[in-house]
Amino acid sequence: MRQVIVDLLSLDLFGRHLALRVHGYGLMLALGFLVAIYLARWRARRAGEDADIILRCGLLALVGGIVGGRIAYIIQHWSTQFAEARDPLLAMLNVSSGGLIYHGGLILATAMVIGYLVMKRLPLRRYLDIVAVSMMVGLAFGRAGCLLNGCCFGLPCRADWPGGMRFPMFSKPLISLTPGPGGFSADCLEPSPVYAHQLRTSRVWPDERLRDPLEPQRVWAPRYLHGRLTHDQLAELLDESRWAADFQALAGADGRISETEWQTGRGQGSGLLRGSENWARAVSGFDRGSDDQLDFTETQEYLASRRAGLLGRFDADRDGRLSDQERAAANAYLQEDLWALASAQWSAPVKPAQLLSMIGALVVAAILHGFYRLRWREGQVFALMAMVYPVIRFFEEALRDENLHDLSRGQLTHNQVTVLIMAVAGLAMWLGLRRLPPSAGPAAAQRRARVRNSRRGRTGAA
Repeated sequence: MRQVIVDLLSLDLFGRHLALRVHGYGLMLALGFLVAIYLARWRARRAGEDADIILRCGLLALVGGIVGGRIAYIIQHWSTQFAEARDPLLAMLNVSSGGLIYHGGLILATAMVIGYLVMKRLPLRRYLDIVAVSMMVGLAFGRAGCLLNGCCFGLPCRADWPGGMRFPMFSKPLISLTPGPGGFSADCLEPSPVYAHQLRTSRVWPDERLRDPLEPQRVWAPRYLHGRLTHDQLAELLDESRWAADFQALAGADGRISETEWQTGRGQGSGLLRGSENWARAVSGFDRGSDDQLDFTETQEYLASRRAGLLGRFDADRDGRLSDQERAAANAYLQEDLWALASAQWSAPVKPAQLLSMIGALVVAAILHGFYRLRWREGQVFALMAMVYPVIRFFEEALRDENLHDLSRGQLTHNQVTVLIMAVAGLAMWLGLRRLPPSAGPAAAQRRARVRNSRRGRTGAA
């Protein structure tokens, strides 16, 4: 799993923070599109058709696939992911890291391509056969993107289940998680979809230092983690006069500190609260509204709660203070490398749904490729795809963990219902092809020759 392949830099543009990253999911979509177009153009040339038509259809399919897939995803996940998002529009437009439903994209992309072919009066059935194999190859790349992104994951399985897969808490990008003096710079990463799901369902339970104390089923973003610390973390927590002086030095005339000021003190290694305390934890217990700063009293309350928590954990003899041995244990607890701790967190094993889906798409592509030469009517390759793929996808859905389903009770996922409809449509198309001639019409060279002859005839008549 690698959600981010390359992390370049970030820009602040028109008040928005834009991260320039190459996501694994987006990269696989791009590669799948290029390979699918190449294969379709090769097949078009062998069929005597114009390969440039394939490129135009491919661009329409790309737009339709992304828009249709995103619309379907938004409709399905509106209440859980978009309704309460800080910026719903930006959340809806962010497709680089996943969030597409294949069937929604397939429906809109197919409609747009068919509309274009009909408008140009091109042999529809022939072109549908040409692109059928490419559609399955493109889907295989999309499933590889799902594997890199960690979405569309499988059901839990035993640790000894053949092919069982584990996913990390965080997918580590190449650059953005390089630790600096104030911690890690990545502020956008969420837990991997598998880990986040298992955390919500209590299948995994990471170290408490990685969890939000107000929402234990969430973990801190990577920027709130830190590497191993070497200086004394308890000095200011236990010495009120010392942290008070550091607070005044950072707060300045307004008597309040912001996150930037907090991080400044933290990065110096001897500033306010040293390196083990994070801003999100400090402000999490206060209802500040739009206020994003802490005053002296709020800081004092936070420190008191932290002291109480450490005493409760490490004051073994309950004498209200930490002995040298207890203090050393508390310091070791605060100094531990939290990123290393997070990097060691992995999900419980799940079935390899993405890998099996990728293999299934390639198997369908191979079947269609072999049948292409055996067809006795144009359009049958596409019809066969519409019948065979739903069978594989129907059982793939039974391996996935996100959508509730129970075949024994007839409880199907929305994808299973969709592919059943697709299979019926494919069967109807297959049967309907019996009433049509074997060929969808003359090839491109013959059509061009007819046009030339028609023009010559009109010129001669004139």
